[in-house]
Amino acid sequence: MKQYFRFSFLIIMMLGMIKLAEGQVLENYDKLLTYDRQSGWFSSSDVIAVDLELSQFPSSSFQFGFPKGSTIFVGDVLWFQVESDTVFSYPLKSFLDKFELKDKAKISILRKGITKDEVVIRKGFFAKSSEVHSLDIVENSLEERKVSSFYDFYFTALMVIMLLVALYKLIYPLVLKYIVDPQSLFTAEDFSESNALQKFFTLDIIFFILIINLLLALVMMVGIKETGWSKSLQFTIEGKPNELFFYWLVITLLLFVATILKFLFIKFITFVYDLGKKEFSHFFYLLRIVSILLLVLTLIITLVALNSPESMNSVLQYSLYIAFWAYIIGVFFLMLIMMNKVSFNNYHLFAYICTAELVPFLIISKFIIG
Repeated sequence: MKQYFRFSFLIIMMLGMIKLAEGQVLENYDKLLTYDRQSGWFSSSDVIAVDLELSQFPSSSFQFGFPKGSTIFVGDVLWFQVESDTVFSYPLKSFLDKFELKDKAKISILRKGITKDEVVIRKGFFAKSSEVHSLDIVENSLEERKVSSFYDFYFTALMVIMLLVALYKLIYPLVLKYIVDPQSLFTAEDFSESNALQKFFTLDIIFFILIINLLLALVMMVGIKETGWSKSLQFTIEGKPNELFFYWLVITLLLFVATILKFLFIKFITFVYDLGKKEFSHFFYLLRIVSILLLVLTLIITLVALNSPESMNSVLQYSLYIAFWAYIIGVFFLMLIMMNKVSFNNYHLFAYICTAELVPFLIISKFIIG
């Protein structure tokens, strides 16, 4: 029996030595963690936060443990998003240099349903031979986001667009009201002889198309940033604000040229199918659909960017799918209106709609959505 107790005591001592060899904890923040809840328009997040002491033990390291799906902030700066349950060590000196800190820093962990028991934050000296992942492993396995000025550019560009809209409303108040009125989508005014808007190359139409292309280019840049679409275009969302404004204007110019080509394409198809002068009515009806969808999408992006930026990716993807089906429904209503307003065989009218709208739109959507 004595040998048994002696053997057990030896095992306990060995385990203690192994534990001691893994690391020495100087400060344990587990009991200092605070819980809060942040609510936004589309979702809410539970927040675990704590203030870290950075002025003592400069040679020590932090040991962090974060659950899957959480988003980590240091102060107001986004650090990274956790793809899987992760434990790692981070040298105090590197932590100070990375975030340009001095004495204290507040670290926040955001995730819906997170609890204090899922978060580990300690300061101490941790051996490299322990099971704690090193900094290199964590940075290779997790996507660490750099501090970006993209959304500073986004809100500045949005203000520029709003100023242009205000100027347009001052010059063409009736035109703007008619364009963004959702009720006009269910009427056939675009195809009536009394419609005052019958020409493409007029200042009011060109000005409005320019504003819409500015807004579309801005939404495209947000999509490239948040969804990772088209790696060849990633350079358009990186760099300083001046560079971002330059890329924004270049994309707008390309979209403006594409819009003119789109109108000329519709004009050519109406000539081939002998539909008369219906190209502008067709184009303008779909332009109003795109305008309303862009306004709604921009509102969603703005609200998410202000309230819950970590959910931008999923919200944007769902919004794009909704916009896709809304445009398809708009093309269907266009065909119904043209059936009543254009004396044309329905079979040939369906072929015209497929050639002018559905086939090009589905090809572009396949390229974008995948």
